[in-house]
Parts: sequence; C-alpha cells; structure tokens
Amino acid sequence: MKKFLTVLTLAGLLFSCSEDDFTGDSDDTPDPGDDGPVGEASVVINEVAYLTGEVELYNNGDETVDVSDYFLCLGPGTYDRVGDIIANGNANLAVGEFLVLNYDRPGATGGLGLYRNNSGFGDAANIADFVQWGDSGSARENVAVEAGIWTEGDFVEVTGDENNSIAYDGEGETADDWAETSTVTLGATNVITAPGEAVRSVIINEVEYLINDEIELYNNGNQTVDLSTYWMCLGPGQYFRIGDTDATTVVSGSVNLAPGEFLVISPVTLTTADDAGGLGLYANNDGFGDAANIRSFVQWGASGNARESVAVEAGIWNAGGFVPNVAPGSSIAYDGEGNTADDWTETVTPTLGAANEITAPARSIIINEVEYLINDGIELYNNGNQTVDLSTYWMCLGPGQYFRIGDAAATYIVSGNIDLAPGEFIVISPVTLTAPDDAGGLGLYANNDNFGDAANIRSFVQWGASGNARESVAVEAGIWNAGGFVPKVAPGNSIAYDGEGNTADDWAETTTPTLGSANELTPPSARSVVINEVEYLVNDEIELWNNGDETVDLSTYWMCLGPGQYFRIGDTNATTVVSGDINLAPGEFLVISPVTLTAPDDAGGLGLYANNDNFGDAANIRSFVQWGASGNARESVAVEAGIWNTGGFIPNVASGSSIAWDGYGFTSNDWAEDSTPTLGSGNAGSDYNTNNDDGYNDSAPTGSGY
Repeated sequence: MKKFLTVLTLAGLLFSCSEDDFTGDSDDTPDPGDDGPVGEASVVINEVAYLTGEVELYNNGDETVDVSDYFLCLGPGTYDRVGDIIANGNANLAVGEFLVLNYDRPGATGGLGLYRNNSGFGDAANIADFVQWGDSGSARENVAVEAGIWTEGDFVEVTGDENNSIAYDGEGETADDWAETSTVTLGATNVITAPGEAVRSVIINEVEYLINDEIELYNNGNQTVDLSTYWMCLGPGQYFRIGDTDATTVVSGSVNLAPGEFLVISPVTLTTADDAGGLGLYANNDGFGDAANIRSFVQWGASGNARESVAVEAGIWNAGGFVPNVAPGSSIAYDGEGNTADDWTETVTPTLGAANEITAPARSIIINEVEYLINDGIELYNNGNQTVDLSTYWMCLGPGQYFRIGDAAATYIVSGNIDLAPGEFIVISPVTLTAPDDAGGLGLYANNDNFGDAANIRSFVQWGASGNARESVAVEAGIWNAGGFVPKVAPGNSIAYDGEGNTADDWAETTTPTLGSANELTPPSARSVVINEVEYLVNDEIELWNNGDETVDLSTYWMCLGPGQYFRIGDTNATTVVSGDINLAPGEFLVISPVTLTAPDDAGGLGLYANNDNFGDAANIRSFVQWGASGNARESVAVEAGIWNTGGFIPNVASGSSIAWDGYGFTSNDWAEDSTPTLGSGNAGSDYNTNNDDGYNDSAPTGSGY
C-alpha cells in the first residue's frame, strides 16, 4: 500500500551537519505541499517519543481527514482510539497539519500501527501506517508487511535515551526513512539531529533599533560558539567584528555563547537605521555578498537592503520581506519557527538577554470620565500599551458639534499630554462647544473621515437619555448598548467609567470627580424620606423619617391627601411642625400636622412629594400610605412609582391608635395599627439603624431620589 507523501513530508526536514552553522531549511529539500497527492486522504505516523509516550500524526494528503475513529495499536490489547487520547490539536486534521497524541504504551522496543478503524488489527486492509524500533518481530509487523508499508525484519535503531524521539523523513516505507533525533519537534517540522551530533548555530533573535541599537544573538545549536570572529553587517561599509571591543559594546552575555544562551551587543560607531534597515550575521568577513558566509538576517521598514539578496540566496529570508516599523520603546523579535519576515513581529516588551516575550502593540484610547454640567471636562485614558498622538483625533457631540483635539483654537487642554503614554490621562474641554446638561452623547474618533462610520469611532458615552446621533455608530462598533444611557447627575458630580465593559452599566455617577487621575467611584448619598407613622383620627399628625444617608431640606416638599388637598411642608401657614427639624438629618424624625386640612377618618390616602410640579406624576412622589379603603386619587401614582400595591389599604384603627410602617417593604402589608403611637421616635418593634445587615430599610424605596 502506497503512502501519499509530499516529496518532503515534514515541512522542510532539516539535517544538521557537524561543525556547519545550522541556518534553516535546505534548498535541496522541498516543503510539504510540493507535488502532493491529488484527491487522496492520507495520514502518517510522523514522530514517536518512544520512551515518554507521545505520537505525532501528520496529514500528507490533500484533504482534511477526521481521525477521531482511527486507532493506534502496538499489539493485542494495546490499542487506543485517537479521538479519546488527543493531547494537542483537532481531530479534523487539515492538510499539512500535525496532531500530537498522548500514548503511554510504547517502550524501548515496539511496532506501532495506525489503523483507520478497529474492524480488525490483523487485517492489512485496515492499517494506514507503521513504524518499528529497537527490534523486529512486533505483533503488527506482518500486517504492515502484507499491506506493503514496511519491510520484514526492518526496525529503527535507537539509543534508549528518553530525551530523543524517532522521526520520519517523509520519503519512503522502510526503517531507512526513520531516524532517532535528539531534537524532538512534536507538533512542528521534524529536525533530525543524530544523537551526539554537534550543531553549530547562532541566530539574530531580537533587535531594538530605535533607541539603544541593541542586537540579541541566540545559540540555538548544541555546542558553544566563539563569536569573537563573527561579523555584523548593516550594508556596504557598515560592519563590525563582534570580538572587536573598539567596535562592539557587549551589553550582556558572553562572546563564547553556550547553547541556549543569549548575547546582547551594540555597535560603538554605527547606528542601526530607524526608518528602514537590514542586519546580517556573518561567520567571517571573507565576503558579505557571499551566501556561504551569512548565518542569520532580519530586515525592517522596507525591502531592498543590500544584504537581502544574500540572505535569500542562503535560504534564510524571503525576497521582499520586511518587518514593519515599530514604535519607540518596542523591538522586533523572532518567533523561533521559520526564516521569513512573517516570523518576526513588533513587541512592546523587549526582552533583550532573555527568551522573547512577544506582546503585540495595543493602541487604545477611551473616554474615562465626563463632567458635563459645570466645566465640560472630558478625561481620556490610554489603556493600551503604546503612546498615541491624539492631535489628529476628534470629539463629536452630534452633527455639527465636533472639535479636533489637536486644534488649540477648539480644544483647551486642562492637564496631561496630547502624546498620551500608556496608563496616562489627558483632560480636555471644548473651547466653543458646551456638553448638553440634560441629555447628550460623546464620541471619540480616530479621524474626521466620517462620524457616522463605525470604523472610525473609538469610545462613546451617553447620558440623560438615549437616542444621541452617534449612539447607533457606537452600537455598530460594539462599544455601547442600544438604548443605554447614564442617568443625569447632580451639579459638581461627574460620570465615570469602571474600566470593565462597553455598556451604560459600566458608567456611574461619582461625587468625587478625579479628572486627570484614576477614577474613584463614590456613588451619591441616598436621599430618601418616607412617611413612617400617621395618626389620622384625633390630631392628624404625620411622621416623616429620613432613611437615607444625607440631610434633606423638606421645606420644598409637599403632602397631598387628594385633588385640592395639599400643603407645602415649609409653609408655616399651612403646616404645624409638632417636633423635629425641617432640615431632616439621616435617621431623624419630623412630625407635622396640616393647619387647615383634616385627614379623613374613614378612608384616606397620603402622598409625600418632592415638589408640586404634578401630583399625578410618578416621578415626583416619594412615599405613600392608604387607609380605610382603596381607590384614593394618588394610589395609582404610587403604584406606578413602585411604592404601593394596587388595592392595598390599612384597616381603620381605633381612636387613639396610629398606623405605623415596619420599615421592610412598600405595600399595605408593611403597615399595621399601633395602639401606642410613637410619633417623633422609632416605631415599636422596628430597628432604625441604617446600613446594617438585618434587612431593615437599608436602601431608598423605588421612586426616591433627587
């Protein structure tokens, strides 16, 4: 049975030669995908860590194969379904992809068969691939021989070193196509390094070319290399010997570079190009144009460096390839996997002298706090990892209301720098525009190409009401929720972002604006006053209680018994203050009595209102109680405000009694007759300690507020 193979199944299998610098794929060996099969599914065993129990499969066909129901088998009773032992990868194995399996059955000797199913492990029609090591005569050898995918008596010779694996060269069906390697590459292209074979290889691993001109070299071979005779070349006339102390500064590491170690150097008299450059590492200075001498190469900013063609000829770079320019403070770093510009990338966390830590640049600016009532202060925050020039960014409050941040005539910079560094704040205020006090929306844009284009908006916040002209743009961009807005705030307060999401719920009013520094979310104190007790039969006395946490001036509040029956608490001609202070402090009581009105003895309802704008408006009512019968004119208003139950009332009480609130809820069930009225103090059996954990009245009722 023929395996369908690429000429080199292992994506550029690399053979390392003693005392020869290892520089990448050989041009003599094609990569997977070259001259592949047509219309055939094929999966092969590609590498086996025979002592540590890992098996690598490879799809060398030309269509995706679901290997879930394939089996691995070493012999009778030693088989496992692939779908049950996947360690790394997907059972739908795409063309040219690897799948690593945990398979702890192999040992110092064995013969491993890959089967398409478990219909019969002794049936040659079911076996797909086979390898045998350490000795011949394994249980499935004869099945593989019958299938034409192995030679009788063949086996791969192994040393028994647990640090090694056996790897396939991708070319045939015999033990000669396998070899033990000390370079285990499970999940990646095979590299066959004969155990004990010396590999001399040093590569350029990271370059910081903008500020310090530092170059990191890495020994990815297995023997120490004396770099004192190696050269770096930036182009014609721009080269220096690494071992020349007059030309090279050793920042860290040793010129005698051990395997797995790093050397960081910087040229003394040369400067790496900031805009576009290329850097080659050479084993000597016999000829910088000779591909036999170059060992590693990287190019940034643009193609066309003088040594690009040399590196391409040596097979260690791609024609026209270059790494895009980076931001100051960043470096370009190698991912360790290939020999093209795609294997290099910008990192904002340079790790010169240590293993690369590639952190991609994140350019992100957000609106972080807005004080729109007094000073129109807008705080922007850089929550990315690179400095952003905001001079070309725009703020938009709606059609015709926009300004460029970098326009000094349109933008007043209160604090901060327009070149906004990561973790820093800038506070700005529009010069000629005013943020709406009632309902507004504010968008931050990267440009003014089109304020209606979701690709241009970067951050958004909306307050007072939904429907700002830029709301739909922000929703489309995924940075706001449809219909979301932050409620209006009190003068002196701001709206601040909690740093966690992209909806109105991630914004809140704060009483401690911190424009120019990290947000300190201090919610407004709870402004809440409730009717707490009513004696309506004898003295018509009403007790109000402040169950919030700030003093409330009740002089502008109103009491309403029904249409035409209302009085302002602060009107001394209409209200008798029996006890307490009209500036009602938290936890205190105020007892009042209407001067000219009389609370009904049979059936009545009493509402407390923050104003007299409209007694039929649920936004204005703060507390309510109803006795004797349902149907008071203000019952429906209280129900709409969520502070009473439809049809609820307290039964009439005996003369001398009062009706008292239990402090727990907002229905008639939370009121009861009290035969010993306590007007001016806490109701009998109730706990008037606010902000505790006893469940009693720790928050303002629905409908209370400013």
